[in-house]
Amino acid sequence: MSDKATEGLAKAREERSLRKRRAVEEAIATLKERNEAITFKDIAALAGVSRQYLYNNFKESISVERDNARSSSSEIDGVTVPSRTPEEYRHIEAVLRNKVDRLKQDLSSIRKENSRLKQELEKERGRSEHFRKNWISASSR
Repeated sequence: MSDKATEGLAKAREERSLRKRRAVEEAIATLKERNEAITFKDIAALAGVSRQYLYNNFKESISVERDNARSSSSEIDGVTVPSRTPEEYRHIEAVLRNKVDRLKQDLSSIRKENSRLKQELEKERGRSEHFRKNWISASSR
């Protein structure tokens, strides 16, 4: 091959590498702007590169970004919570939904028990009133 062809290939490779690098940097910036978790999977999808490319070329910098993002926190309803990945949010949401369903079932059974106890209480009040009236009438004779 001639030197011009070799130089052309080297220049094309360098430009492609630069485009990939910029795409990765833009993907990281986009995830930060969206306040989303920074993961290799999400960066690769946004940048249009393979995860292997990221691990080979950006492992340390992405790991630092991930650690910074995870150590950051946000405030939700006055409570400070750590930032999480979308997978962690889905898991937490599923756990909370299950807990809410269990609490609804518990509340339903407690309401039924409360209603039953109120009825029982009214019956006992009626009986005690009956006995009180009988006692009053018997003692007044």
